[in-house]
Amino acid sequence: MPAKFDLATWRNRLNSSPGRIAIAAGLLLLLLGLNVQSLLRLEYQAEVEQIQTEADRSAQKLAAHASAVLDRAAQSLELLVKLNEAASTSPGLSQAAHLLGNEGLQAWLVTDASGRMIEASSRKLPAVVAGSEFFHRASRLAPGALDLGVSEVVAGMGPQPLLPLTRRLNGPRGEFMGCVTALIGLPQLISAGGGSEARGTALSLVGHDGRVRVRRRDDQLSHGELIDMDNLRERLATAQQRMEPLPSRIDGELRFLARAELARYPASVLVGLRAETVLSTYQGHRQRILLQAAGVGLLMLAAAVLLFLQSRRLAASRQRLRATEARLRATLDGSLDAVLVMRAELDAKGGLVDLLVVDANARAKALLNVTEPVGQRLSELLPGARESGIVSEIELAMASGQTMLSERLGHSPHLREHWLQHQIVPLDDGLALFSRDISERHNAQRAEAEQQRFLQNLLDVLPLAVYAKSARPATMGRYLFWNHAAERCFELSADQVVGRTVHELFEPADAARFDAQDAQVLAEQRPRRFPDQLRITSSGRQYFDTLKVPVMGDDGRIDHLLVVAEDVTEKRGSAERLRLGSRVLAETADAVLICDAEDCIIDCNPAFSHLTGHAIAALQGRPVSAAGLPPFDGGPDGDASRWVGESRLVCADGRVLDIWLSSNRIHDGEGRLTHHARVFSDISALKRHQQELDEMARLDSLTGLPNRRSFDERLPEALARAGRHKQLMALLFVDLDGFKKVNDTLGHAAGDQLLCGVAERLKACVRTVDAVCRLGGDEFTVIVEDAGSQADVGRLCERVLELLSQPHLLAAGRPVVTPSVGVALATPGEAPDSLLRRADDAMYAAKRAGKARYCVARPLDA
Repeated sequence: MPAKFDLATWRNRLNSSPGRIAIAAGLLLLLLGLNVQSLLRLEYQAEVEQIQTEADRSAQKLAAHASAVLDRAAQSLELLVKLNEAASTSPGLSQAAHLLGNEGLQAWLVTDASGRMIEASSRKLPAVVAGSEFFHRASRLAPGALDLGVSEVVAGMGPQPLLPLTRRLNGPRGEFMGCVTALIGLPQLISAGGGSEARGTALSLVGHDGRVRVRRRDDQLSHGELIDMDNLRERLATAQQRMEPLPSRIDGELRFLARAELARYPASVLVGLRAETVLSTYQGHRQRILLQAAGVGLLMLAAAVLLFLQSRRLAASRQRLRATEARLRATLDGSLDAVLVMRAELDAKGGLVDLLVVDANARAKALLNVTEPVGQRLSELLPGARESGIVSEIELAMASGQTMLSERLGHSPHLREHWLQHQIVPLDDGLALFSRDISERHNAQRAEAEQQRFLQNLLDVLPLAVYAKSARPATMGRYLFWNHAAERCFELSADQVVGRTVHELFEPADAARFDAQDAQVLAEQRPRRFPDQLRITSSGRQYFDTLKVPVMGDDGRIDHLLVVAEDVTEKRGSAERLRLGSRVLAETADAVLICDAEDCIIDCNPAFSHLTGHAIAALQGRPVSAAGLPPFDGGPDGDASRWVGESRLVCADGRVLDIWLSSNRIHDGEGRLTHHARVFSDISALKRHQQELDEMARLDSLTGLPNRRSFDERLPEALARAGRHKQLMALLFVDLDGFKKVNDTLGHAAGDQLLCGVAERLKACVRTVDAVCRLGGDEFTVIVEDAGSQADVGRLCERVLELLSQPHLLAAGRPVVTPSVGVALATPGEAPDSLLRRADDAMYAAKRAGKARYCVARPLDA
């Protein structure tokens, strides 16, 4: 049977800490969901408003452009009408070809009443257009009216449809005498955006009759679709009100639509922005917000679970605490020792004033011979406690935080003949005093047993150097104990130390310092700590932290000094190395960036901030990408501990530097990844110098022209471009006639000066886009792209012959050298070596023919 619902049980569960945590977690998750929903709604509204504004702006711009194209066409028609009215014969209309521009017009024509062509801008137009749609529409036009026809393919004007704009020609009595028509190319009407619209955008010009004159989507044009304009206006108003995209009746895609009327024509333009494209930014924001909300929700849920579990554990702990308290009470009541739990009362300086009893067991009541000690002070219960020395032991225990043991005679009248063993246990706000009557076994073993146990505990438990020095007048300053840690620390055995003084074991300066410290502790009668005690040994400097505690004897006087010493030499060395490393890191010229195991920034050196412009305060805790550096590349397997190589760095001001980067993963002694370290330096200047050297390697050192290496790189590229664009490309091979004679008669300096002059004249002969190169010696080449015709190449060669054959004004004379030019016209698919070989053969043919001329190589397939 199903469990019966119990309202009281559920109310108790909800009122419990876990229940309240569950309710709070649910409310927080609900609030998070509402906030995310509100944020997404506001984000969507802002994005759609911006999209609609962009669509409206594009529609107005397209409407203005279409109106301007139609206005120019209308003006052309007006001029044709006036020319037709001014002249009765076709020669009058023929003047239109000189008066009309063709901006926006594909063609224009004038027909008579039967549709026969009177005049046209192109002979390709048909002689009779009586069967065209625009002619039939013109015959039904009112006098002086314009008709924006339906896009159609016009015979003789190619396969692309044209948009006719027609005006009727009237006779003297208003009868139909024909028409004048402007044929407008559809791309001109719909190209206001220059093709820069987002992908999927649809641009349409629609007449008031609902017929699409032209529609462009990406690079595709269409026309003739029929649209229900009334239905479209209603749908558009509803969609804009709801801020929703409309599904297209043509291609079914969702778009944000904007409509604009043409001011003087019965048509509208429609601009549709593809929802999937324009909402991509919003979708990215939405996904990021949802992921962040999911992460926050998971964190909140995890926190709630942890709080729930912690609450359960706390409840269990409280239950265990109550059980422990019960057991402790049973233990105290059943203990054979008298137990007093006391709270310390301190003065303004922290000194002990008195102790207030807050708990006591039955044994304590019997020992103190009082009915109820709780609420009374120690000075009231034991009037001679301070004189007996027990208060001093309590102060010592509280100061050191260590449990103290002592044995002494009772001072109360009923305890005067009893030896009591006291165990003082310091607590947070006081102490617990455990007392036991040990009168029966105290005689004969008191001092030796207790002292041996004390020394044994020190020697076996403490890892620090522990020793004791006598404070009694007869043996003042002599060592009583010396544990194994002290032997290792001071390199002296117990046999060498016990029974001697510091003056017998250490250097005079050290011994004097130790005696002064002992005297200070004995005078103040309280523990003292002496840090960073330096001692010079044969192995070098040795540093100690020393704690000296005065220990009282049975008679209430200081019996000995208990000394605990710790060798801190290694700690100081480590601290010094850390300081040195930090100084080196700060002074190094290379930039250093330190990140944690998650590759989030922890620290950097000044060189990093100087190089990148980033301040460490703005980067701490952020991923390494915030500093303009790439994430750690662990190699193909992703587990390499170091990566060294070139990389790019984005500075705080947007500069991009080339750097030499060393990335390292740092692991602890157990192999766990703890940090990432990156060291890098700026090599931008080195890279620029390398680039300049590469550029210099491609230039001729004498003339500054591209050299043979650059020519070998440029020629294949020029051939490829000529093949793609179906253009004529020519290669001129120029060799100087008589150049060796100039070198022999005027010297090599004059020859070099002449070559520089030839280079300048060659560059003056050609266009800036043509490439003039020096192959070596007196051989030059010219790569002529988009050369036009073979006749244009011939005129270029004549110009080269004329200019290079003129005398050269040199310091050593005015020599005249003539060029022999070989010309090769590139054949589609021809290899660069073949083209160069044909130009070289043609140059030698020019030399054989008498020099100072040019020769054109035969075509490759001749």
